[in-house]
Amino acid sequence: MRILPKYKVRNVANENVVLVQGRNPGDMTSVIALNETSLYLWNELYGKDFELQDVVSLLTGHYDVDEATATKDAESWVATLREKSVLD
Repeated sequence: MRILPKYKVRNVANENVVLVQGRNPGDMTSVIALNETSLYLWNELYGKDFELQDVVSLLTGHYDVDEATATKDAESWVATLREKSVLD
């Protein structure tokens, strides 16, 4: 998978966000707010092909977290990006 290059992180009112345009004319724009960990993952993986295990490795290598927790968090992060159609 890969983060689609048309999406960029913007700093709005001291919050790191990604704006996602609705796919249909009636859809509203979505905002994905990135906390410190999500921003770290985004910055590390942007422009690269990656798998879920890459996300897990980044989390366990950068934070004091066990693999089971990192896997759960990685699955959640990827699911959110997929839901918003940010991943290729």
